[in-house]
Amino acid sequence: MAAVRVVFLEAPEQLLAERRRLGLDKRDEMWEGELHMVPPASFGHQEREAAIAAALLPVTRSLGLRIATEPGLYAADDSWRVPELAVARPEQVVHRGIEGGAVFVVEIRSPGDETGAKVPFYARFGVEELLIVERDTAAVELLRLAAGTLEAVPADKQGWLTCSLSVGFRRARGNALEIRLPSGAIVRC
Repeated sequence: MAAVRVVFLEAPEQLLAERRRLGLDKRDEMWEGELHMVPPASFGHQEREAAIAAALLPVTRSLGLRIATEPGLYAADDSWRVPELAVARPEQVVHRGIEGGAVFVVEIRSPGDETGAKVPFYARFGVEELLIVERDTAAVELLRLAAGTLEAVPADKQGWLTCSLSVGFRRARGNALEIRLPSGAIVRC
């Protein structure tokens, strides 16, 4: 079945209630009052997300930071996004998700998704660094907040993009992602 873009001028409450009841609204996002219903990610997408989270968990804990997969980043009650992963300071974490900025966010870009359209929101929200990983090729892009915009960080001579957590990312052979931990150990996913 081909993907179909659907636009409701007003979503029927019955539809929204059914989505909540079935748990289909977990990845939904609100873009300044406009509901974006995001379908579940593919298994390969979720597997890459889990591997990145597993690699980052000990690093973030050692730095006193919090990490979560698919958290809501809330700019307002009618404006939030749901990245694959976010790292935040304890004071940025609230019951419903994260507010007031984030240290590091990961988006895994799938064909036809809205990752690119989220970048200005992340800059306004105060995301200090954004890692974008291509789902199918493991190509990576690291953006760092500077003067209110997220700007591309250049890779070093070996192709590593190193974030402020002292963790490096690069595409490896076979469409794998390599993650270099502060210890120097490399995780492939």
